[in-house]
Amino acid sequence: MELKTQFQQVLDRELREVLKTSLPLLLVELVSSLYSITDTYFVSGLGTEALAALGISLYILMFMQSALVLFTTPLLIVVSQSLGAGKIDVARSSLSTILLTGGLYTTILGLLSYTFSEPLVVVISSARGLTLEYSVEYLRVRCAGLVVSYITMTLDMSIISTSKTQYTLTANTTGLALNALLDPLLIYGYCGFPKLGIIGAAVATVISNTAVIPIQLLFLSKLGLTPSKIMFPRITLLKVVKLGFPVLAERAIFAIGHNIYAGIIARLGETVMAAHNIGLRVESLIYMPGFAFSLTASSIVGRKIGSRDIEEAKKSGWKAISLGSLIMGFLGVVVGLTGYYIVTPFSPSEEVRRLASIYLLLAGFSEVGLGLSMVTSGALRGAGNTKIPFYVSVASLILVRVVLSIILVEPLGPLGPWLAMFLDVYSRGLTLAFLYKRYFHKLTRIVV
Repeated sequence: MELKTQFQQVLDRELREVLKTSLPLLLVELVSSLYSITDTYFVSGLGTEALAALGISLYILMFMQSALVLFTTPLLIVVSQSLGAGKIDVARSSLSTILLTGGLYTTILGLLSYTFSEPLVVVISSARGLTLEYSVEYLRVRCAGLVVSYITMTLDMSIISTSKTQYTLTANTTGLALNALLDPLLIYGYCGFPKLGIIGAAVATVISNTAVIPIQLLFLSKLGLTPSKIMFPRITLLKVVKLGFPVLAERAIFAIGHNIYAGIIARLGETVMAAHNIGLRVESLIYMPGFAFSLTASSIVGRKIGSRDIEEAKKSGWKAISLGSLIMGFLGVVVGLTGYYIVTPFSPSEEVRRLASIYLLLAGFSEVGLGLSMVTSGALRGAGNTKIPFYVSVASLILVRVVLSIILVEPLGPLGPWLAMFLDVYSRGLTLAFLYKRYFHKLTRIVV
């Protein structure tokens, strides 16, 4: 009985640690989503072309920022494991190393994107006229400030690696609030500010990102994790790239795979594509717990791996996986069962409404699998293994989602690709969960 009580106390401690780390991250995701809606609202006053330009530019920036995982993911792994091992000097010098090397990489990426912004927009979107002009104007400002975005992402990831995510919440909320304040001032020229139009929206974001940096540095100072003047102590650039490249490759292949998948659906007509996009917009709100718990798992597992407590790392990681998947599953069921009513305000016709509700029914009941996939991948990355999530995710994407979509689209219409998506999500999630439970000790990689 006493042993059972002690075991329960351990579980409670692990659960509290997971919740304490993940809840601020979940709030960050929520605040970010609310800001995105606010930003869209302010830009919409400039007209349809400006709104379309914002969407195109943000789509391109999303891909550019995805390229930064080559450095930000290894940073989370190395810093969390260093802290777990009590090697604060290694954590600080690793932060300096990744800030410098990633900063140079991001500067080059930003300069290239700035120089070729117009052909980039044309190739991605075929935009013309005012939409093209607005897209290029917005994108150039954001590209010029890309290195600032990288610095904020890097410092943010360092804070997350300590699990002191209340600092992340404070810094990000401050930046997003400033951005929301600056948007109308710089877009429309209120209170004596220059009227910059869509350029104002981009400038507001760059200024807000810049303002967050000293706040993040203050919090890192409190945590004893300010960047060190000493670089390349034990962590080499090769080690960073070896950890980050599978994540980068996974993002790139996923982008290609999802474009193929979207192309299959697009061939079914505008009505189906409209329903699919509405479903994706609604479903994106359910992703928020997945991102939060994935980072939580990486941070907690990384520190326990660093302290060489492999079994405790496995238990804590599984707690995050279970809780994150259950929360996503619950939200998914609610959305799936009420999807017909949720999509009503966004649906221009009854057929779009019907199809979007079918999509949400399948997507909603697949969220447990998606939670397993997202959070287990985060836990394995924290354990120093970025290859297994890459192999499993890419194999499932190609062999299940893409191949089955091609096979099923003709006999089943849109239901075919949506069923393929459902099966892909569970294929990934269950495979990763099985590997985690069965082979965690063999899959761990101590990198510091």
